[in-house]
Amino acid sequence: MTAVARLCGILAAFFTLVSAQSAAVVVEVSPVVHVAAPFSALVRLPPSYAATGRTEAKASLVDAQGGEKELVKQKLKVSAGGEVFLEHKLEGLLIGSIGTSTIRVRVGGETQDVRVTCVPGLVSLLPPLVTLAISILYRQVLVALLVGIWAGALLVSGFNPLGAFLRTFDTYFVGAFVGEGNAEVLLFTFLLGGTIGLVQRSGGALGLANALKGFMGTRTRGQVCTVALSCLIFFDDYSSILIVGNSLRDVVRTVGVSPEKFAWLVHSVGVALASLSPISSWVGLQIGYTAAVLDSLGVSPPLDGFLVVLRSLPFRFFPLFYLLLIIIVLVSGKDFGPMASSEDRGGSAVGGDPNAESPASGSQLEGDAADGGGGDGGITPKAGTPLRSRNALVPFAAVIGVTFLGMILDGISKIEAAGNEVPKTMVNILSSCDSVSVLIWASAAGWLTSLVLVCGQGILTLPEAMETWMEGMKEVLEPQFVLVLAWALGQVVKDVQTAEYLSGALETGIPPYMLPALISALCYVISYACGSTFGTMGIVFPLVGPLAWRLGNGDIEFLHHCFACILGASIFGNVCSPISDTTILTSLATGCGLGEHVRTTSPYTFIVAALSIILGSIPVGIGLYGPWVALLLGTGVMAALVYGLGKEPTSSTSSKKAA
Repeated sequence: MTAVARLCGILAAFFTLVSAQSAAVVVEVSPVVHVAAPFSALVRLPPSYAATGRTEAKASLVDAQGGEKELVKQKLKVSAGGEVFLEHKLEGLLIGSIGTSTIRVRVGGETQDVRVTCVPGLVSLLPPLVTLAISILYRQVLVALLVGIWAGALLVSGFNPLGAFLRTFDTYFVGAFVGEGNAEVLLFTFLLGGTIGLVQRSGGALGLANALKGFMGTRTRGQVCTVALSCLIFFDDYSSILIVGNSLRDVVRTVGVSPEKFAWLVHSVGVALASLSPISSWVGLQIGYTAAVLDSLGVSPPLDGFLVVLRSLPFRFFPLFYLLLIIIVLVSGKDFGPMASSEDRGGSAVGGDPNAESPASGSQLEGDAADGGGGDGGITPKAGTPLRSRNALVPFAAVIGVTFLGMILDGISKIEAAGNEVPKTMVNILSSCDSVSVLIWASAAGWLTSLVLVCGQGILTLPEAMETWMEGMKEVLEPQFVLVLAWALGQVVKDVQTAEYLSGALETGIPPYMLPALISALCYVISYACGSTFGTMGIVFPLVGPLAWRLGNGDIEFLHHCFACILGASIFGNVCSPISDTTILTSLATGCGLGEHVRTTSPYTFIVAALSIILGSIPVGIGLYGPWVALLLGTGVMAALVYGLGKEPTSSTSSKKAA
């Protein structure tokens, strides 16, 4: 009985402590504040204050001797007209000296002390600047993000290097995993990565490539088929580049397409399309970055990250202009700059008219995988695997179908559960749905469909299929890690109030309409320097998101435009930087030298980048016209450039004259 009594006493003490804590006033202040810059303290009152009607709050600065200097005194309205208000902001707090200080807040008869580090506002730029500098100097995005997080934690911990190192991992790194919705985004991306791995090892992706090869017989048709196949493999840039490059490179050379032109088509379409597709290995990361910023802004009513990503599509001028340029080049049959010289060599190498029918033959058109890597547990098809396009089409049809059907059903159920009179329009349904959960269902459906297909056809045993699934998830591990670190950096930037300093310093110096153009230019520089789209997003989103919200005065359309500039312009480095992983993969997959690929691609890329800002970001930001007009103008200007500066391959021209 004595032991039982002691246990009861311990439990009683525990619950007393918990109830006492829940009944206490909670005060939250940013761990880092800026010298001589007003800041606020958030006061959360326990329910017991509801009966008081009004109460008084006072915040004071405590000096080293324990003396207090009053900073602000404020009356808090706790209840009125049957409503209860338990959250309040104490505005106008100000500290005039650098260092660690204690803020003492008294509410009613309770007192709470909060320690803050006061630094010059300029110092709050340290985390993003350190991240940017390391990414440029050493071209290591992961290291850059880690050091940037540590630099912010150094400020938060009162300039304690060891404490900053510990907070980097036990606070910010862990916090990034447990942040609202973050785990769901990671799970969705892992599941989709595993599904892509199964599709590749089943031979389905290669089957799609083989289905198109029979249509290639001329230079033009070879280029069109290259783009068409890249469009079919829209779900992942790596998959598109590796599959299309390795499958078609020998065939396109037989019809007079130069390695440089082939590499440009494979690379640019693969990256641009994956970045725009709402069903791809990119979308989970895009949602993660977007949702994290939206959560930090406290937008009311809350905005769904997936819907914001979708609504930003018309404003993503760089990838859209790039795809339009590709269409113009294909239709015109003309190229300019170094690419035109490469195409002259490509046509001459065929030894005749590049538009003459040429048989596609060899191992490229075999019905089975010739060399799949011997079943080494990777995602390459095993030798003898039948290359059936349905093994790719069916799983991704399942992903697409479940995504849209799931969003509709979930949105309807959410509206009905709310019990209000909101009309069930498509916009309201999509706005109400939990898109991240739906994407988890969809990627799981794609995985299950692919698993049934490969095991049912005897292509893989169940253990092999599960091993392949895990290998596919490994393929997205590094970008997932970048995303987690970017989330952590976002929290650091929020804690040191970088956006507040920037907005205060820039809101009188930068017209809001110029912000989208500046964001695009910043993303161009960072992505070229570090060669990583996701790394660029991770650096820019936490920095620019709050600034865009404040400079735009809460304008949702302006926020869509600014987010679109990040999502679109961040791929600049991916399609032209010599240190980008996709640039290197393209060179390997297409058989085009890395230097030649960068040299011939760069003029097209830089022209698109400039026109995206001149015809897109600036005038749309000013409000001269909308994004669709920008796309039309961009198409016209690029067509004029191609037809005015471009020329058809010499061998093609000669053949026409001879005819």
